[in-house]
Amino acid sequence: MAKYSEAERRAFAELAGDVGLARAKRELQYPSSWSTGKRWCEEFGIEIELDDLKSKAAQYNSFYEETELRIAQQDLLSRALELMDNPNLTPAELDKIAATMKRATDSIQMLRGKATNRTAVEDTTEVEALKLYDDWKSAVDSE
Repeated sequence: MAKYSEAERRAFAELAGDVGLARAKRELQYPSSWSTGKRWCEEFGIEIELDDLKSKAAQYNSFYEETELRIAQQDLLSRALELMDNPNLTPAELDKIAATMKRATDSIQMLRGKATNRTAVEDTTEVEALKLYDDWKSAVDSE
């Protein structure tokens, strides 16, 4: 188990207060667990805005229910948007980010019971009208 100085814990807590726990953990590469970071924030009296459900899911590091899975996908989308801010992003990297965002969006839609792909229904009104006209015309001509 890694030991961190008070200055390191305070630096993490202050950064987490500004940018959130997950981002601070990514930027500083410590601590190893979300719950440790949350405890450090509490130790230094820094309030982190989280709803109860997200907090509980992150503390136990388990995503079993639909809501927790949707939260994880939302976090994935947020991270992808952060990565898109890079002005040196290559077309290949942008394509990977776009694909990730599509998968996350499709996952959210699936969890909501919504369609994940769309197939346009062909408008056949004009074709049907022409067929009716042709049938009518044939009937009139044969009389």
